[in-house]
Amino acid sequence: MKIKLSLSALYGLLSINLLAGTEDLTILYTNDLHSHLEPHLESWISESRPVGGFANLATMVKQEKAKKENTIYLDAGDYFSGPYVSSLTKGEAVIESMNHLGLDAACIGNHEFDYGWENMILQMNKAKFPILNANIFIKETGEPVWNNPYIIIQKGELSIGVIGLHGKFAFYDTINFRMIKGVEARDENIYLEKYLAALKDQVDMIVVVIHHGMPGRQSSLGQTDVMRRLNSDIKLAKRFPEINVIVSGHAHTGTPDAVKVNNTLIVSTNAYTTELGKLEISFDTKNKKIISHNNQLLTIFDDEVVEDKKMSEVVSYWQQEVDSIASEKISYSSSNLTRAYGRESNMGNLFADAMEDYDDAIDFAVVNSGALRQDITKGDVSFGDLISAFPFPNTLVSTKLTGSQIKEIFDHAAGLSNGILQVSKSFKYSFSPENRVINMWLNGKKILENQLYNVASSSFVTDGGDGYLVFKEGLETKDTGINIYEVVKEYLASKEIFSAQIEGRIIEEI
Repeated sequence: MKIKLSLSALYGLLSINLLAGTEDLTILYTNDLHSHLEPHLESWISESRPVGGFANLATMVKQEKAKKENTIYLDAGDYFSGPYVSSLTKGEAVIESMNHLGLDAACIGNHEFDYGWENMILQMNKAKFPILNANIFIKETGEPVWNNPYIIIQKGELSIGVIGLHGKFAFYDTINFRMIKGVEARDENIYLEKYLAALKDQVDMIVVVIHHGMPGRQSSLGQTDVMRRLNSDIKLAKRFPEINVIVSGHAHTGTPDAVKVNNTLIVSTNAYTTELGKLEISFDTKNKKIISHNNQLLTIFDDEVVEDKKMSEVVSYWQQEVDSIASEKISYSSSNLTRAYGRESNMGNLFADAMEDYDDAIDFAVVNSGALRQDITKGDVSFGDLISAFPFPNTLVSTKLTGSQIKEIFDHAAGLSNGILQVSKSFKYSFSPENRVINMWLNGKKILENQLYNVASSSFVTDGGDGYLVFKEGLETKDTGINIYEVVKEYLASKEIFSAQIEGRIIEEI
């Protein structure tokens, strides 16, 4: 017996065959949350509308997961170090809050080590969501610091392997070496290859969640202030074409359009809970590749989202726990104190001046721009404001350097790979668009090549952080043991009203 099919039925059968083995998946993603538990202003987004906050983020994640069953939420690291609640609880408040975000997995970032690697393990053990890392090890034993290199997530008919990594360069370039003494990051490529092979026959799809590449800008001046790119992720995608998606952190560089490298998609957000990334894909399970996608960065405006009740309660609890310390009034600022990554900032001037004034023996002080993490608005300045602005447990260190060594240091700063060096009132320098220092002056006199100068900075910088390795060659190095925010607190406490200005300390020659 012959069966006759209508033209429409025939098209239907063809469509079914064409779609066989195709699964839809939504990947929600964030990176570099940096402890922004509460909504805050980001001037490059809006001068008046607060954005972000964990309670708003939790609501948006729930809403997106309710729309489509095949939805996962991943984070690419650096959830510690930001507003003072992280520093004062050594990250505990952040992990306890993240337990209510709806995460399916997160990788480890360099700032999770800011209070020491032992503390990192302590806090990670409190997580109720999977935390991943495949390439950081304890030197003495050779054991993984965090023994959970990957997970397999099943969504509908789709099996997804998620591998967590930390870029070796990113780990050592922007980390406090004192806090990782005894641990090491190994080449991410070697361990990625290992776990890609392990997952090859177990999963349909590979997602890599990685803290990688160049450090993010810490600035109030927005997208035009030192453009950051995702070159390390692009190279990774070219080397390992079997990766379907890379969710990247560290660069603080949002991808309104997913970066496509052959058949791999790379996505990232602009950090600080300002947005939730949303990547929608259709996946061919037979050929193990993405056949179509749509990517969005959903800005989290506080006035557009109803806060998640449970998360709001958790955040309020932790804010109350630290409020007695953080609320102490130190001074009054007659202007907004803002950061910049590629030019002089009045916040940088404040912190550098406080460091120079700490000891008469100090000739001048420098602050790495990446250390300044949050603006301070005009008005009363609290101790919490200072901790949020400089949230790291770095101490004030002075060391003697020659003029030629100082030039090497400022040549590196002028390259902008890690941001410009903010300088104190006694120092001034100029650099060219070709990224080399032209002149340097101390109290109006040119720096002499063979003369010794007593230079102060944070222990992070003097230990060689951000690529300032020349500091390690200094003579008569003296560590005060006093935290930078304590130094600034003492400096401001003597000033009832304070005004920080841009004074032309850093000159870009055209």
